[in-house]
Amino acid sequence: MGFHNPGDKRRSRRAGHGLAAGLALVALAAFTQPLGAASETPVNETCPSGGSMVMREAQLASVTQRLSERATLRVLAIGSSSTQGVGASTPANNYPNRFEVGLSQHFGANVSVTNAGVGGETVEATIERLEERITAERFDLVVWQVGTNDAVRGANEEHFVSLLKRGVAVVKAKQIDLVLLDQQFFPTIKDPVRYERFVRMVETVGHETGAPVLSRYRLMKNWGERTPHDLPTMLAGDGFHMSDRGYICLARAMVHAMSDLVTGSPLMVQGATPTMASAPRRANSP
Repeated sequence: MGFHNPGDKRRSRRAGHGLAAGLALVALAAFTQPLGAASETPVNETCPSGGSMVMREAQLASVTQRLSERATLRVLAIGSSSTQGVGASTPANNYPNRFEVGLSQHFGANVSVTNAGVGGETVEATIERLEERITAERFDLVVWQVGTNDAVRGANEEHFVSLLKRGVAVVKAKQIDLVLLDQQFFPTIKDPVRYERFVRMVETVGHETGAPVLSRYRLMKNWGERTPHDLPTMLAGDGFHMSDRGYICLARAMVHAMSDLVTGSPLMVQGATPTMASAPRRANSP
């Protein structure tokens, strides 16, 4: 039997811990860098016109009341990688952080936005976390970014709609205001017909349940059509996730939309419903 020096085992464990810590730092650095972009590149914070994001008229009673009382507005931003901020060079440039700053400045109020984004999630995973968070904590507004991964992966459409309605009902049962933030537009959508069916599903659920929908899809598609040179700068290097500029301009458009929802000014604009490929609305099992 060979002799093993206990000190060798301790050094081996320390080396293993050091390697794990190093890998964690590498992963963190990869996340905080925009995909395919240099971190030292100055961020262009000018935003092209994309029109109104609001798909239907609605009132946010809890938000309006909190703002009128000068009380802190507590917001839960939940969703997948677009909420987490994948593609941003720093967490300060993800949309929830920019949304918090923008709301605070616009309304002259204290606003606290909790970022509960988890990259890669579908509606089935997010709804479980949504129910847990609004049960454990008190929020005045939930912004639910939903549907992109379901659309890309071709999730079962009936199941998607059922879970989306369930989530809306859960939030409303807690007497919390809710805004749905739909899918992003990107030029390399592999199945546009299917993808746009999912976009319509979010809009339809909002209409049926009374939840306002902010259409990121329409906003980004308008960017691409009105100023084609701007859309690539709104996307990270992978052409899918949003870039610093994309998140900044998204948050800015969302603040304008929230102003309309709170003040009750006219929200609908001509051409509010995006032009999409026509297709039958049927269940689609993956």
